[in-house]
Amino acid sequence: MRNTYKVICLVLFTIVVLNASVLYAKERSVIIIRIFTSTDTVKDTPAEVLLTDPQNRRTGFDAVAPFDESSGITEVHEIPHSSYFVEGIADNTGSGEDEPFYRELYVPAPPPGKYTIQIIGKQAGGYRLSSDFYASDNNKQEYDDLGFIVAGQTVAISVEYNSAPDAPPIVITKTVTFDDLRSDLTVAQKLTQLGDDKFVDSLIRMINLAEKLSIKCDNPKGHDKSKGHKKDKVCKPTIAVLNMFIKRLEIANRKCDNKPQFCDEEPEWNNFRKKYGKDKDFKNFFKEWDKDKWHKHKKKCKRFVTDEALKIIKEDAQWLIKSLGGVKSKKDKKGKK
Repeated sequence: MRNTYKVICLVLFTIVVLNASVLYAKERSVIIIRIFTSTDTVKDTPAEVLLTDPQNRRTGFDAVAPFDESSGITEVHEIPHSSYFVEGIADNTGSGEDEPFYRELYVPAPPPGKYTIQIIGKQAGGYRLSSDFYASDNNKQEYDDLGFIVAGQTVAISVEYNSAPDAPPIVITKTVTFDDLRSDLTVAQKLTQLGDDKFVDSLIRMINLAEKLSIKCDNPKGHDKSKGHKKDKVCKPTIAVLNMFIKRLEIANRKCDNKPQFCDEEPEWNNFRKKYGKDKDFKNFFKEWDKDKWHKHKKKCKRFVTDEALKIIKEDAQWLIKSLGGVKSKKDKKGKK
């Protein structure tokens, strides 16, 4: 009898220890998301964050949620033990000036699955998103995003996350639309990171034409899916125009004070026309582009793009290309360890 009692006690003790170990491991897994302003002259971030977990529970900013006096923002906390709050960056300069505020979202013991990060614009500006995803063994993976946003705009980023020590790297997918690209250009110019109106208008015109061509992606008339026509083949004109859009930005980013010939777009346009000029799928693009006002102003307009604006707009264009079946840079597909 006494031995039976000892065995029962030992079993119970083992269960308690194992449960405690599991709980400890879960507590070590955590998701931390911070969003900052990327503009030195702005004291607060131009955007808020809302995180949705695999069970459709939310934590973060919600415009219709009750006002929280402690944080000064409207927020929800549906994910267990999560938090969302305002933080200030410590002033180490001795200037006595207010330092920029940022937002921090904290989720302990997050369940595995698909998470959605929504970046919600409050005003036009640049933001910097910093995300840390900790596994139960304290191994950290990171995802950072630099972007532009306007009031009322929402940027969505999905994350496949698993806290297990042997789980594969997190997988990131950012949803970018043609409207998002147009907003990027508008904000970049407002922040004096992009050229004059004539140059920006010509870039927006290319996005509009690419969007017009993308109708075939959703309604591929004359393309029989049963015969193996892939999306990237159907969307070829749209992808090609977006890649040319990126090429124009890269050329404008060059420092060509002493060698202006290296900033000339014409050689690239000649190559583009040589490659696609006789392709019937590009007929409408060339017909409309050749009538664009850009051709009257291209020698007199001010063309430039900063390194930051190039990085943001180029990456967003690549995410859009990827959604159309094109190829995006491998280094941006997964989180960093």
